[in-house]
Amino acid sequence: MSQAVQAVSKPLGQIAKKLRSTNAKVRSRIDTVSPHLCDDTLQRLAPSLEKYKGCTIIDINPGFGLWSSKIHEVLQPHKHILAEPSPSPFLPRLEPLVSQPNSRYCLLDWGDGDQWEPDRFVAEGLLPAFDTHRSRGSNRSILVLANGSMSSGRLADQHRYARTHLKLLDWVSDIRKGSGFHAGGSVRMLLWCPEKETFPLMPRTIQYRSKISLQLEMACHVEEIVSSGDTIRGKQQKRDQVIDLSSGRRVARTMQQLGIEVPPGRQIELQEQTQDFPAKVGSDDATQQPSASSVQARGWHEELQDLRKMFQAGEFAQAEGLPLGKSFAVLPRGTGSKMTPEYARLVELERNLRHTQKRIKLVEELLQEQANIDALDLKAHDPALGERQRAAALREKHEKKKELEERLDNTKGAHTRQEFEYFKTDRKAYAQNPPLLMWDRRTAEPLKAYKEEFYPEKGLCLLDIEPIQPCPYPMTTAQDTFFSMLMTTLWQNASDNLTVLDRIVPGAFDAVTSKVPPLRDPSRGGERSLRDLPIRRLTPEMAYGITMAWLNWPFKPDLVELLRKGSIYDDQDILRTARGKTNA
Repeated sequence: MSQAVQAVSKPLGQIAKKLRSTNAKVRSRIDTVSPHLCDDTLQRLAPSLEKYKGCTIIDINPGFGLWSSKIHEVLQPHKHILAEPSPSPFLPRLEPLVSQPNSRYCLLDWGDGDQWEPDRFVAEGLLPAFDTHRSRGSNRSILVLANGSMSSGRLADQHRYARTHLKLLDWVSDIRKGSGFHAGGSVRMLLWCPEKETFPLMPRTIQYRSKISLQLEMACHVEEIVSSGDTIRGKQQKRDQVIDLSSGRRVARTMQQLGIEVPPGRQIELQEQTQDFPAKVGSDDATQQPSASSVQARGWHEELQDLRKMFQAGEFAQAEGLPLGKSFAVLPRGTGSKMTPEYARLVELERNLRHTQKRIKLVEELLQEQANIDALDLKAHDPALGERQRAAALREKHEKKKELEERLDNTKGAHTRQEFEYFKTDRKAYAQNPPLLMWDRRTAEPLKAYKEEFYPEKGLCLLDIEPIQPCPYPMTTAQDTFFSMLMTTLWQNASDNLTVLDRIVPGAFDAVTSKVPPLRDPSRGGERSLRDLPIRRLTPEMAYGITMAWLNWPFKPDLVELLRKGSIYDDQDILRTARGKTNA
């Protein structure tokens, strides 16, 4: 971070610290205190915000108010509603905005529940009544801003989701039903939330794909505008760097076409790596280049580099009594037991590296064989080919698959097979058109933010959540309830396949999956054998199809019967939803 940015952010951070010291309720709130970050962010958002000038801004948890005032200057809204549940510590910052001449700000002292209830805004005369008869397009008369860091803790009975996640589940549910803030058309939201809470929302690997990310994919296009935790995310989500480079190149081309530039100092680590990594001549796709770039960075890699440099610099010897930094192919007799601790560690790490490289080379070979099998599978389903050609491709696919399975069975070491399965799932998801993960569909790299630009210095990311128009998977209230419950059940077994449907009701697997053609269509992300399709790889189209097939199944259990199986449905957000809609 530049000294100029730090010079402006630090005093504002001190003001934020002083304001919140008087109120324990807001001490965990993370606020933006960098005018430069706000300016760079708004510059990125400027083209899409143009159509929101003169709208009504609903600003949930505005807190320190810097972001609020910056976006207010750009949009000049008709009305700017500051819905702050704990306004007293922030009054020195918010009161001047409200009391200025001809102010369009309105400060509300509302609790967390009321902030998200549009009926309350209508009842108070802050919003006009929603026209539910209008076409369900975008409603650009409203823009929602929210800071989710205020409710960043886990619920007492929730082991996976933060409160922000539950708010988003309700948000996308309302999009599908055309209710709540979306009753008069779909509403866009700009959401600040802690970086770790974005993992299940914008996963970069299938292993982190959750029912929340699935539901967002079904109803919204989400862009990560600001990111502040590249290193943290890298440690949490083991990402295939081969895919990272390919995805990064795609985004670089898109940014060039759209004329999107990144301000100095705002490039994330991935963008720098993509620029530095030389593309193979004649190949546009890094996933087709078996490469050691898929080796994941480990702590001992850095230690190995340091020991190599130290030995070359003559900081330690190969063995006691030998010259510093001099390497012997064969140690002089009698020195083997006197090898220096530093050199012994260097030998151990060099051995680890050789074994790792050997394993990675094998995994890359296995992945290439899998890619060839997948290509044959697509060929076998290509309607442009004749029946004989498709049949020949299918036979060859089965032969290749059998050979691969035999090779895997003969491979020593469980870790190799685990890595193969891990990367195989991610590469299959990336190979879909469009890629399954929303991260791989981004149109630009996020802007890098620094922890010093927030108070406390913990970092936030900004998500731009824009509903897809028209909503591709609209649902009634009853359908939405069944959908939420079914997805909750499936995602409790996310690494398994759809045979888990038989655990709910015997016979459900065959009855439901036979009515969903995309499940077995490789061109739509499916697999000929559904046992090869993990639940984490279900596309929105598949999830919607399964729900509709379930609802049309004559022998399905009713909602009350499902609720009695409380051990299956343990997510409190779904239980809450279902209890309120049993009679819908």
